[in-house]
Amino acid sequence: MAQPLTTPFAQLFLAVLWWAAFMLFGGILMITVHDRIATDFTTTGLAVLDREVIDPVVTEELCGEYSLTFSYPADAPAALLLTLEAIIACPVPGMSLRQGFRIHEVTTTLDGLLEVTAFHLFYDLAANLIADTFVVNKTAKPALDQLLAAANTPHRFTATSSDTTTRASARVVRMPLAQAVMDTGEDNTFASRWGGEITRDNWHIHHATQRGQDRGVVIRDRKNLTGYQASIDFSTVVTRILPVGYDGLLLPELYVDSPKLGAYATPRIRVMRYGDVKEIKDPEQPREDELPLDQAYTELRRLAALEYSARHVDEPSASYKVSFVDLATTVEYADLAELETVLLGDTVTVRHTDLGVALSARVVGYDYDPLRQAYLSVELGSVAGKFTTVTRQVKTAVNTARQAEDVAGFALASADGKNTNHYGTTQPANARLGDTWFRQNGEQVEIWIYQLTDTGTPGWIALATDLNHAQVQAELDAARTQVDHALAAAHDAQTAADQVHERLATAQVEIDQAKAAAASATELAQDAHDIAVTSDGQLTVALVDPTAADAADRPEGALWQVRADGVIARQYILTNNQWEQTPVGAAMIGPKAISQAHIGDTAIGTAHIADAAITDAKISSLSAAKISSGYLAAGRIAAGSITSDKLTIASGFITTAMIANAAITDAKIGSLSAAKITSGYLAAGRIAAGSITSDKLTIANGFITTAMIKDAAITSAKIAALDAGKITTGYLSANRIAAKSITADKLAANAIQVGLAGWNQSIRISPTQIAWYNGSTLEGTISSSGMKFWYGTRYIGEMARRAHKDKPDVQGIVNQVAYQGDYVAWTYQTASGGDYFTCLTLDPKGRFYGKAGIHLGADLRTNGYKFYTTGSRYVTLQDATLTGKGTYAGWASSNGLAKVVFHTYDLMVVTNGSYYNMTRLFDRVGDLMSRMNSLIGLFNRGWITSISGSGSNITWQYYSNTGLSTMPTTLS
Repeated sequence: MAQPLTTPFAQLFLAVLWWAAFMLFGGILMITVHDRIATDFTTTGLAVLDREVIDPVVTEELCGEYSLTFSYPADAPAALLLTLEAIIACPVPGMSLRQGFRIHEVTTTLDGLLEVTAFHLFYDLAANLIADTFVVNKTAKPALDQLLAAANTPHRFTATSSDTTTRASARVVRMPLAQAVMDTGEDNTFASRWGGEITRDNWHIHHATQRGQDRGVVIRDRKNLTGYQASIDFSTVVTRILPVGYDGLLLPELYVDSPKLGAYATPRIRVMRYGDVKEIKDPEQPREDELPLDQAYTELRRLAALEYSARHVDEPSASYKVSFVDLATTVEYADLAELETVLLGDTVTVRHTDLGVALSARVVGYDYDPLRQAYLSVELGSVAGKFTTVTRQVKTAVNTARQAEDVAGFALASADGKNTNHYGTTQPANARLGDTWFRQNGEQVEIWIYQLTDTGTPGWIALATDLNHAQVQAELDAARTQVDHALAAAHDAQTAADQVHERLATAQVEIDQAKAAAASATELAQDAHDIAVTSDGQLTVALVDPTAADAADRPEGALWQVRADGVIARQYILTNNQWEQTPVGAAMIGPKAISQAHIGDTAIGTAHIADAAITDAKISSLSAAKISSGYLAAGRIAAGSITSDKLTIASGFITTAMIANAAITDAKIGSLSAAKITSGYLAAGRIAAGSITSDKLTIANGFITTAMIKDAAITSAKIAALDAGKITTGYLSANRIAAKSITADKLAANAIQVGLAGWNQSIRISPTQIAWYNGSTLEGTISSSGMKFWYGTRYIGEMARRAHKDKPDVQGIVNQVAYQGDYVAWTYQTASGGDYFTCLTLDPKGRFYGKAGIHLGADLRTNGYKFYTTGSRYVTLQDATLTGKGTYAGWASSNGLAKVVFHTYDLMVVTNGSYYNMTRLFDRVGDLMSRMNSLIGLFNRGWITSISGSGSNITWQYYSNTGLSTMPTTLS
């Protein structure tokens, strides 16, 4: 990058000036280098750079770049100290303390200079990472503190804020700390959620709703003034606002118009939302922040009018850049010089003569020389947002909507680490007592707490369902108090549960003892069972109650035995639900008195059952396996009861004798194999017409003779393929060959040797070339050497394969114009059927354009490639960047130190890396010649030889004319 010229005298003057400042102010204005771990910059550090530093520039943008660049001789005393990560301290506008800039890049140039780039210490945070943190409903200062505390690596940065009202939330995941603070391009950052602007002061960050102030500076918009650029953007102008309140509240007249509505060709309409303006929904129970309908309308109108009076949205946004270096010699500079007193963020008024308006603009950036303590340039921007800002807001709104979907059901540990905070619109699952749910409901935030309900079961209880940010914390604190009570109750319940657990352990011992007693009782019951069996083996029902027996729910035939000292005293039998006494010792068993549970396996033998005593009513299921002897007589098998799936017939068991004659019908034969027909033949009358298909026939070779085929019986549909070899006589006539049916691959090589139908047609083909004629006049040929063209008898040229005349192996394609040819051109067509345009033409005779040479018909783009001379020396047509000027096209030498650059209005000459404005040089030379001519005029008058006279009558004498002539002032 070419640098402005700095004279040795100017450097010496600045060095003396800064040395005086150092001696007077103790070095406070110096540019110094410090160790990379330094934290204080009130001393001279490792070295002072003021005497040798070249072109130091501090660049700061409002909430943007903050950097320092300078050059330093590679052989100067402090050159070895300018290493990566070292800190450079220098003064900047509006700061009482010098600011530290950490070196990020050092480049050595060919002319022995170190080009140093350093960024403000704030950018140390760009290398520090936040893994995951969620800032919930906090103002700016606590939010910044939480972000700084969440850094992966400890640091020295602190933060303050003058904004104590704005509350917001943001989750930051795997993001550099500097980006989390300043990046407005991301939605979940401090800059996007809390807004405002920050001031970076070494290790401190200060946040404010707006940086700077209005110092009363007024300038006028200028035209054609070097060093001053202005641009106006009308895309952000709003002259008609459609205000929308909470829940879609609209004005009866819908719009609020700007006083400047008629200043533009058409109204410029925008919808603006004011969610804090709420209409009373329930007149019986109005909420604190709700307004009567007429007051809500008034508030909407007031807020919309403020957009015009306070934010000036009805004025175009503008940007201005003022370069003080270029303005220093202009007459109009005095009006703009006031900008040297403003600071970043300050508001300036710019009066536009053409527009007839005064626009507010803020200082949004500057370039500053810390050596001279002076601005190099100041950039002003309109208070109103640029169009790109508007599109970013739209994108942010879309991202916010998407994030609302993404965080549904999201949960994060609360600040105390004991419970969980849930976020989103979906009710959280698996919640615990004390958990909090922040539920988004339209424009409001609802807070729900998971606690015990009136029924004693846990559930979500709504604490607040229409909150603003200021209320959230208060409501949450109240909820926490209730949670603490619930947790205390839960603790008491846990203590009681522990006691119950101990009681259960004791009860288990008692249960084990009860089980042992039950086992003993089982043994006694078995003894009673044994006693209840009579001597003849029949089972009785022993009722062990010695005093009474209840007949209810007893089975019919139940036996009640009353015992005394183990001896049966009397017994009763249950008949028709009444106890009837029976003699002691009777082995009576009443109907249904014995269930299967009372008879052991194999306990009833055949001897105990009378013959024919068991009827079919007593047998629920008779297994065939129980029939172990004898057979069922045929008379005991019901007709049709034995189905085919129950039969198994031995092979060969059914003989012909068992099948009656004519008993087998075709319905009974599933398949009759031809192999089973061993004698006789099927008569033709037994074969159905059409039943024998071609796949059932085998015809011996030669069986079908011509005599069997009727004349003209074979059609083309019957011939699958006709081999030409089968055509042994005659020829195919031409009308039997389809047009275009014979392709080139069907022709033998060299089949066409003498042309097509004679030599008088336009195309002739031979084994070595294809030629085409206009009648008998040759127009062109194609051969192995290429394609040649004629025009009448003139040989025009060719496109052919050729070798270098001295290097046979160097082969290529050439376009050659013969001595009778005129030109070669590259052309292109812009539309189908349209004209062709020439983009490159070789016109060696000058017949095409009137002058011989190579002519361009389109732009030539060199893309930075070199232009060589015959001696392999070259120059380059390239973009050249001039410090403080911009980038323009120019010619550059091979080493890039000598250039001719074409500025918009001026010619710049770069020599040894420094540039000169030739327009300014010519102006100065013209002025110098004018001054010299004035001196020559005096010299030509000669020296005074004598003075005579008195009073007002004084005369003097000169020497003769010196003969010097004036210098011409025309430089052309």
